[in-house]
Amino acid sequence: MTRSERTRRTALELIGATAAATGVTGVVTAQENGNEEEEAETDRRPIILAGRIDHWYGIAPEEIEGEENPTLDLEDGEAYELVWINADGAEHELVLESSDGEELEESDSSETAGETVSVTFEANEDAVEYYCAFHPESMRGDVEFGGGFDL
Repeated sequence: MTRSERTRRTALELIGATAAATGVTGVVTAQENGNEEEEAETDRRPIILAGRIDHWYGIAPEEIEGEENPTLDLEDGEAYELVWINADGAEHELVLESSDGEELEESDSSETAGETVSVTFEANEDAVEYYCAFHPESMRGDVEFGGGFDL
């Protein structure tokens, strides 16, 4: 079994084990924003990634399934829920970044294998990349604005 197949198998097992417990639905998620709690509402299914030290692994939607550090196709102004699963127990944190290096969004961090982390945000065309704050060289992917995934 290849490393990619093991990552996919591990991620799918973790999704099955955690989806019901975490309520990964893509309906409404609250995220801390300074001292205020902000709610973003989306009727889309979430974008799901699995985090390993050597890459982010695409789980859903189908367009990114099985890809390492997949390109995220977003639509400007649309709300998205991005869910990532810690697949290896190393500490990870997902950050969306602009072309000038500004951090536009960031998830909570996790160092617990199997833990699911979610961040809901409104897509902004300033976003060009996403990466792991702890492994930015290997866990980095592009963001494009071409109409969004079929979620």
